Amino acid sequence: MNKKLPELLEQYEDIVILWSLRVLYDLKGYMKMDTEFGLYGHDRALSVVGLEHLIDKHDADNPISKKKFRKILRQQSELYEQKVISNDGVLFRNIEELGKLVELSDTEKKLLVFGTLIHAIKDLSEVCGVLGDLTARGVVNSVSMILDIDPATIRQALSSDGLLNRTGLLRLDCGYPDQLDDQLELLDDITDVLLDDVELDIMKSLRRFFKVSREPTLAPEDFAHAIKDYSLVSSYLKSASDKSIKGVNILIYGPPGTGKTEMVRTLAKDIGCPLYEVNNTGEGDSDEYDKARVDSYQLSQQVLKRTPDTLILFDEIEDVFLRDGSMERFGIRTSTDTKKGWFNQLLEENMLPAIWVSNVINHIDEAIIRRFDYVMELKTPPRKTRVRIFREYAKGLDVSEKWLEKIATNEYLAPGLIARAVKVVQELGLKTQEEVESHLERVVSNTLGAMGYDKDLTKGVTPPISYRLEALNPDYDLVTLQEALKVQPKGRICLYGQPGTGKSEYARYIADALDIPLITKRASDILDPYIGMTERHISEMFEQANEEKSILLLDEADSFLQDRTKARESWQVTQVNELLTQMEQFDGLFFCSTNLMEQLDQASLRRFDLKIKFDFIKSEQLWNLFQQVLSDYNAEAAVESEWKKRVSAMENMTPGDFATVARQSRFSGKPLSAQSLYDGLERELKFKAYGAYKNMGFIQNT
Repeated sequence: MNKKLPELLEQYEDIVILWSLRVLYDLKGYMKMDTEFGLYGHDRALSVVGLEHLIDKHDADNPISKKKFRKILRQQSELYEQKVISNDGVLFRNIEELGKLVELSDTEKKLLVFGTLIHAIKDLSEVCGVLGDLTARGVVNSVSMILDIDPATIRQALSSDGLLNRTGLLRLDCGYPDQLDDQLELLDDITDVLLDDVELDIMKSLRRFFKVSREPTLAPEDFAHAIKDYSLVSSYLKSASDKSIKGVNILIYGPPGTGKTEMVRTLAKDIGCPLYEVNNTGEGDSDEYDKARVDSYQLSQQVLKRTPDTLILFDEIEDVFLRDGSMERFGIRTSTDTKKGWFNQLLEENMLPAIWVSNVINHIDEAIIRRFDYVMELKTPPRKTRVRIFREYAKGLDVSEKWLEKIATNEYLAPGLIARAVKVVQELGLKTQEEVESHLERVVSNTLGAMGYDKDLTKGVTPPISYRLEALNPDYDLVTLQEALKVQPKGRICLYGQPGTGKSEYARYIADALDIPLITKRASDILDPYIGMTERHISEMFEQANEEKSILLLDEADSFLQDRTKARESWQVTQVNELLTQMEQFDGLFFCSTNLMEQLDQASLRRFDLKIKFDFIKSEQLWNLFQQVLSDYNAEAAVESEWKKRVSAMENMTPGDFATVARQSRFSGKPLSAQSLYDGLERELKFKAYGAYKNMGFIQNT
């Protein structure tokens, strides 16, 4: 073989020469070669076809005529046309094995051989390059001549509904005219598989495109919060698999880390179906990466279709389906009919049930979403489930049950975040429980911060002072209310009053007393700049509370229940309407708290069963709370004769003021004392006076 051809591909010399001669002679490629000044510019092409001796013989002083050049090419072509071409090479054997799995025709296998070699052997691609830029029709006619197969058969084999295209193995680029090698697009990395010198285990080699899913780490009970969807999907997939129903597609979406992929693995094991996953590793730009993954998915459908009861998981599909439905990046024409046909093929003609997983779906066109048999949202599991999952993931690490309970109160802490944090901390070789827990918190809190959530994992979990009903000043008997709620934990209760009077903490207190999970939502969790999204978030928080059988607390309710008669925009009205509608339909216990009762919509106030005012605490309560806080912090007790009168004389104080001073004591470096507690309360009182002055223009004398 000519030394210019790679040694690895010596076994393909004869077929490369034959194809090259057909390009130069039968397709008249020689006509596009400039021979007027000799053949120096065509040394590679001549070397490929064994005519390199012509280069020195015909220089600028002795050019060769087209007629003579054609005659020499014809003689060489006739020689190789009569030659028996061996098909015992590794490429032929591997394509034969792949063809059995995918059920390729002889023409499709020959096309795959040609497509592989034109990309693997630069000499062949350069020879074909003399044909110039070709249209799709030009490609069909050229390949027909090169492979000696009639054009109609080639056209059918390269069509959009042909096996080569459907599996992504070889696709005809239908875009702009281009050279032959660029018009024939191979599945990424398939060249390496097909040219592998090792005895081919085809399924093992195809692992770079799809693989057997690993065993799940969770159990069905870990998805009890989604049991209705889980049961429906598992029953449907089991039936569809048993009956070999065509075109079964499930879409599962939800925030990152909620366990979507794990749920699919658990579900597959639960119903006894083998699960394969489309690989999500790759290189190149995002369009090329997405295209390669779609090709891998289509290949998996064809290869695995005879594997009984198999399911296919296509994870992280965020960018596969674009809102504009654009498919140029997949090498597909964008006419309406073509788009429809492509989506039909992808979502309606798959032989094996497919589960598609995404973090978000708002960018996916509604027409595409409608093509899925079932669409399921998987939310962050409730607190008790999070504790169980976190405990399972943290096996082997020294963490306390108390710590697990504590971090599980953070509703944004999805299982996936803990799993990745555990993976990191396991490698650090930490010795003590305190080190393990603090490092886990650091890893997780940094991730939460990057996702836009509060980095404080346990915010509000451990208040600086104990919550006591006797330290509150409500206008309703809270003890009686608590007893009633124990019997029937239902109702709509509005808690209003000055900041720090204990409104929001009361909802937490009731949740603990009744041993019912509490979901707390603030304006920042719900308000959204996009039209309709705030209403959606309002609906979702009630849906979450319903599913998790939780008490719901809406803090800063004045952001959503403003007087509709003063609304300037229509969305301000729809937000109030949505909240009121959801309140009426909610069958659990709903609290809302506000500091601005006077701004609330008057009609909405009638929807509450109770409206409880939390006022500034009374003088006797002040003295009792003063003593209790000192006791909580192991400080020396205050001498009644010295402190009671001074403390009791304070006005407009709240339990929140005591909590603020208690927090501030951590920064002083000194233990809390009666004097420092009193001084801190005085400072808080001055700030209140300053705030009143700023807002009202004067301080009222009392």
